[in-house]
Amino acid sequence: MRSIAHLVMTLAGLLALAHVGPAPGQGSTQEELKKLVLRAQELAKKGQYDEAVDVMKKALPLAPKNDLAYCLALTSDMEREAGRFADAVKHALEAIKLNDKVGPYYILVAAAALANQDLDLAREYVKKVIDKGEQAIGAVTMYDARQLEDAVFPRTYTIHWDLDPKKGYINPTTGETPLALPRGDLPNQSVTYTVKGARKYRLVKGEANQVLYVMPLGVKPFRVTTKITLEPYSYKKELAKATKGPIPATVKTAYLGPCECINPKSPALAKVVADLKAEDGVQTVRNILAWLKRHVTYKNEKSDIGTLDFKKVEEIVERGHAECRGYAMLFTALCRAAGIPARPVWGLARVSATPSQPKGNFASHNWTEVYFPGAGWIPVDPQKPETLGWLPATIARFYMDVRRNSQSVEHLPMRNLVHMNGEKINFEVSK
Repeated sequence: MRSIAHLVMTLAGLLALAHVGPAPGQGSTQEELKKLVLRAQELAKKGQYDEAVDVMKKALPLAPKNDLAYCLALTSDMEREAGRFADAVKHALEAIKLNDKVGPYYILVAAAALANQDLDLAREYVKKVIDKGEQAIGAVTMYDARQLEDAVFPRTYTIHWDLDPKKGYINPTTGETPLALPRGDLPNQSVTYTVKGARKYRLVKGEANQVLYVMPLGVKPFRVTTKITLEPYSYKKELAKATKGPIPATVKTAYLGPCECINPKSPALAKVVADLKAEDGVQTVRNILAWLKRHVTYKNEKSDIGTLDFKKVEEIVERGHAECRGYAMLFTALCRAAGIPARPVWGLARVSATPSQPKGNFASHNWTEVYFPGAGWIPVDPQKPETLGWLPATIARFYMDVRRNSQSVEHLPMRNLVHMNGEKINFEVSK
């Protein structure tokens, strides 16, 4: 979720602060308030959100009634960015009590509640915005509300994959092509599928992935239809059960060792995680996520999902930027270096509707799953620390995307699905 207060309210708030006339004897106080707000915004632009929040807390007692709602909302937005989600909810609600006519304040409540994994509250405030109507709240605020609506309400996506055998790998011995099939055994995801135009097919369910083996009719294209129902779900209860107990041997073997681009024993990774290890695994992971937020920015320098713009994750540490797969791989590496089993996964993320694409679209996306004894596998998008234990109903989990080394072929089912389809996704959405 983008920074609502920065994008929508900053200019209006600055104008309000600049033009308000100080009450008798209040001139110096008003000037101090302006300086503090500007200072907080400067810190936020640099990504120093904790410091920005501290400055805004000094500003709030100075704000006159006609500026207090704005200052509360700005504080809420910075608190959300700083990971202080409960405080962000509280201050956004206080802003609404002072001025219930400003649509972005409701968006702030919903976004902060979502980050706090309070799904009921997030839904409540998304609905309030939508019920007000675009004419009352404006097109930008309605767009934000629709984004959040897709994230917090159940959605069913029927995706048609029209696959061309000539563009993929066919096993010369069996005549089958392996295809990644989204998992249907997750708390937030159920799946049904059909295959048309093929000779026969079979499904193989593994511990991390489900693979559909299809035998085409020669080189004739065939269609795989996946119906994916995504139900918003928080793993808060599972995370609360995380213990310091032993990690199963099978998990250790598969998800703590080296793999393509990752050497958990790398001195560079060990240096990073040395100050991030905590007494329990969950806090260690939170520390790693916070480190990523401070030291890595998003930048996409490639176009093909199977092509990496780095050979080792240490390159990302050194350069300070990555695209989504780079984030997933570096986060996986740091977790493994800290003794936390982790694996990168690939799937599809819903892109919000636009005038040119009224029903939106899907784009490839990578994130990670981490293992905690007592809790099991927990999803997290390393680009967004607040998603530990929570993924929106806009993301469908397809495939664990990792290879033992650059020469192995574990990624073939994912590659086949994408390249045999030409990355053209035909889908319908139902609520």
